[in-house]
Amino acid sequence: MPEVSLQLFFSYSHRDEALRDELANHLSTLTRQGVISNWHDRKILPGDEWDHQINDNLNTADIILLLVSSDFIASSYCWDVEVTTAIERHNTGKARVIPVILRRVDWSDTPFAKLQFLPKNAEPVTSWTNRDEAFTNVAQGIRVAAQQLKGERQQKLILARKEAAIAEYRQLVEEFAADGEISFVESEILKDLQERLGLTDEEARTVRDKVLEPYGKYKENLDRYKQIFTKLVDEQGYPLKEKDKAELKKLQQYLKLKDEDVVLIDNEAEVQKQEAEILQQQEEAERRQQESIGNNLPSEKGVDYTRLRDLLKAGKWQEADEQTLSVMLKASSRQNEGWFNTKSINNFPCTDLRTIDQLWVKYSNRRFGFSVQKKIYRSVGGKTDGEYYKEAWEKFSDRVGWRMKGNETVDHSDVAFNTLVSEGHFPKFGSRSRCFMKIRGQLIPPRFRGTVGFFSRVDTCEM
Repeated sequence: MPEVSLQLFFSYSHRDEALRDELANHLSTLTRQGVISNWHDRKILPGDEWDHQINDNLNTADIILLLVSSDFIASSYCWDVEVTTAIERHNTGKARVIPVILRRVDWSDTPFAKLQFLPKNAEPVTSWTNRDEAFTNVAQGIRVAAQQLKGERQQKLILARKEAAIAEYRQLVEEFAADGEISFVESEILKDLQERLGLTDEEARTVRDKVLEPYGKYKENLDRYKQIFTKLVDEQGYPLKEKDKAELKKLQQYLKLKDEDVVLIDNEAEVQKQEAEILQQQEEAERRQQESIGNNLPSEKGVDYTRLRDLLKAGKWQEADEQTLSVMLKASSRQNEGWFNTKSINNFPCTDLRTIDQLWVKYSNRRFGFSVQKKIYRSVGGKTDGEYYKEAWEKFSDRVGWRMKGNETVDHSDVAFNTLVSEGHFPKFGSRSRCFMKIRGQLIPPRFRGTVGFFSRVDTCEM
């Protein structure tokens, strides 16, 4: 948009009208350039209220010229109305007042004596040898003042727009921060608004930090309250005694915390207590179940698992591992063969498989057993569908301590039979076999056929 001209108001005595007209002529260039547009009371049209017109233009002027002479100072209207209003607007920054000395007069005690006069050195226009030089000096001074005033107005406009942009940005930040934080999506929206409003990263960050500052302090206070609350619960148990609750109420009021936030902390403690009680009940039920397993050893095939239980209970892992193979062969009616085929694995009785697995899990403190091995095998990418996954099998063998030696896994004789071996190391049934088979052209270790086959059976038996 084009710049708006500055409004210039002539305050003068009619006896100086000729000098005013001469000055107006010297300001013609500024008028044509659109720097200023001037007004004086001779522009009042017939029928207009002159006092109203003067006041309107005086109160909207950007530059007020006081054309000083003895007649100007003697004029009651100029002195009481125009000078008073002009100085008041100058002091509030609403207008720029420039005294122009037309004729020599004592102005030392006037309200405008502190202002910068024109022409230079406050030498009256009529005292100059060449009057055109005097008015040229005045016009040049007015040009400088107008440019300076425009610059100040432009700077104020820029500042006002910046303040408006920051206020708009702050309003949305406050809306988003109502819950004490700004989410990722909200940050993206704010980033877009920042770019649209033309705010720098520093300006936007300053606004966000200022808005979030109280929330950060509130969170610190809430964390402090929670620490003290937790300490009391650890020492006294939950629910707290009435005395402790009263003390915490004092702390809440001191930290100026909301009731709903304090209630959430209390509710969290109650939930934790309930969860602890449930966990304790579950552990107790599991303990009773494990005790029951030690005494009740069910079998669909009438297999006696007492010796396996006793060996595991005594920590005799090598003998227990050998006994495991023995009872499993008996449960699948493969004692004569001494090894398992696909049919025997797929039809292995679930009741017996659960009994064997539970005994290993119980007495190894959950370190050994088919169910433990199955979880490890799956964790390295293996599948319990009976297919041979070479990479998964090798990772599994490494995890459970079945180190590879050529094409064979480590024999019993290479293992220290104690609970320091890798998790999932036992049972190692089928290790006595040295026969390899091929599946789709790949040489398959004997233990794979048994182990992974039983993993599949573990799934079927829902273990």
